[in-house]
Amino acid sequence: MFVLDVSGIGCGSCISKITKAIHALDSEARVLVDRAAGKVNVESSENPERVRAAVETLGFPSKISA
Repeated sequence: MFVLDVSGIGCGSCISKITKAIHALDSEARVLVDRAAGKVNVESSENPERVRAAVETLGFPSKISA
């Protein structure tokens, strides 16, 4: 499991886009988005950097939390 710090999550549509992008990489991934905190918890076997890059291609600046 890893956490992404994501900027610009403003609405349900944003959450849906982020979730769909992650599921495109790993359909079995568990994704929990905390819009208020700007955190996306991801439980996936996918490379965290690939997931971060997929989120960024949507226009959401992100980084992997330590």
